[in-house]
Amino acid sequence: MTNKNTFGRLVLFIVLGLIIGGVLGECLGLLFGELGELMNAGGYDNIVRNFFVASFDLNLGFPGDKAEPVVLNLYMIKLALGLGLKINVVSIVGMIVAIYIMKWSGGNR
Repeated sequence: MTNKNTFGRLVLFIVLGLIIGGVLGECLGLLFGELGELMNAGGYDNIVRNFFVASFDLNLGFPGDKAEPVVLNLYMIKLALGLGLKINVVSIVGMIVAIYIMKWSGGNR
């Protein structure tokens, strides 16, 4: 019996779940924004759209709110360091669904 649930596989499923969930969250936010415009329910600033689009931004290596990485210039080598994450509600749900799928897709053969 081999163990199908390796750490690399877990990270892959988590990242895929976050990406797919993030894209779905942005699409739902656009859809609910348009519905808010059509139904005169606050336009693009309605509570349902804000729920799906509101995100937690984590910027590591970025000074302040700028989207520019920290640059380390060593004359012959120039390094740009930084990492930015934007996580919304649907991306968290996507991550949980991806972990659930990973759990049940690694059956014994």
